[in-house]
Amino acid sequence: MKKIVYFILFITLFLLSSNVNAENSYYNTESNVKNAILVEDYIVRHKERIQEFINKYDIKETSWLNKYINKLNESIEALKKIQNTSVERKKAEDVMNAVILRVKNINDSLKNKLKIEKSRFQKKLKSKKDAYSKLWIKLSNKINSINIKIATKIFENNSILTLKEWKIKKNLINLNKESLKLRNFWNINFRSEKEIKESFIKILKNIKKEISEMKETLR
Repeated sequence: MKKIVYFILFITLFLLSSNVNAENSYYNTESNVKNAILVEDYIVRHKERIQEFINKYDIKETSWLNKYINKLNESIEALKKIQNTSVERKKAEDVMNAVILRVKNINDSLKNKLKIEKSRFQKKLKSKKDAYSKLWIKLSNKINSINIKIATKIFENNSILTLKEWKIKKNLINLNKESLKLRNFWNINFRSEKEIKESFIKILKNIKKEISEMKETLR
């Protein structure tokens, strides 16, 4: 939001300076045209940032956001109409000042609403993570139990391992790595529930692969 405040201050001061130094002509100035293009560019990029926020924090209900976006679109259209020197200078400056005020008001409202949406998303994600964590620990304990039983049975009295035993040992080491991933899952900063599921499924596939290889070796 600091960038937004600096932007508004910059544009306001720029306009004031332009108004003082501009010739007292009836038609719009090149300086005003450039300012209108600058503000339009800012609004376009601002809309893109809003959309990125919607995607990042998985905002489903966007009807209230659409109202703000529509207002920004209207502002863009108004700015396009004054990006020439054939319109009245005063009219162009009035439009510019009105657009800047509108954008400031929109940003003030969005700041609070988007902050609420972000907090809601983070709470929901934490709740999902809590639910998964119980399963992660349970599965990790199960893997460790399997590792201990197989290792004890195969390697207890063997100082020299056969090729088959070496293969199983490799599988057990890999299973242990997956088990550690499950235990450390809680420390990972996931960006979405989808990312949690995808990471979990990947580990499950790795576990399934190692167990299948062990079964094949033990046949």
